[in-house]
Amino acid sequence: MRNKRILVISIIVFIIVALVALLLVLNKGHIGEYSLVYVEPVEEKEEEIKPQLKLELEKELLSSKNKKEVSEMTVTIDGENVTEGVEFSSSDEEVVKINEDNKLVAVKDGKSIITATYDGMDATAEIRVITPIKSMTFSSTNSTIRVGKDLQMKLKVTPSDAYIDTLTYTSSDEEIATVDASGIVTGVAPGKVIITVYDTYTETEKSVKLTIKK
Repeated sequence: MRNKRILVISIIVFIIVALVALLLVLNKGHIGEYSLVYVEPVEEKEEEIKPQLKLELEKELLSSKNKKEVSEMTVTIDGENVTEGVEFSSSDEEVVKINEDNKLVAVKDGKSIITATYDGMDATAEIRVITPIKSMTFSSTNSTIRVGKDLQMKLKVTPSDAYIDTLTYTSSDEEIATVDASGIVTGVAPGKVIITVYDTYTETEKSVKLTIKK
């Protein structure tokens, strides 16, 4: 009889302990307002923000025909100018060289990566030396386009090896005709429109009038 009583008490104690343990787990170590388990808070580490070195070029294009043309360079760290202790280098000095005043000078057509080094940090920028456009003319271009049809503008530039990625096309009225970056005009509605090509380097332009028909 005594053994049975001890067994019953043991079972009751086991059940009570199990319930308390379950309660602690479900309440994250708390019973009511009391905490039976202390968890040391984890201190969050602030992420170290590294300074950002930036190189900006006054010009991204230089003319190989104009040896006096130069491009200045500006180096900043988090927006603050750095004027001393910066070293510059050109990835191709046969294209662009750096003079004693730390200005970029064109040598021949091509492109080069300019690197600024300061306090163990590097920043880069690309510069290109080009042959500029001297003149532009539209040749063999139809003066009319049907609505829904396309027309490739034929533009002749001199010299023949001139850099043409500086050209942009615009339409005087996109409700009548649109033009894309390659000079393809699409008729939208009947009317008259002026298509203009603009050279962003020399700041010159050429225009042609077109008629859109049904």
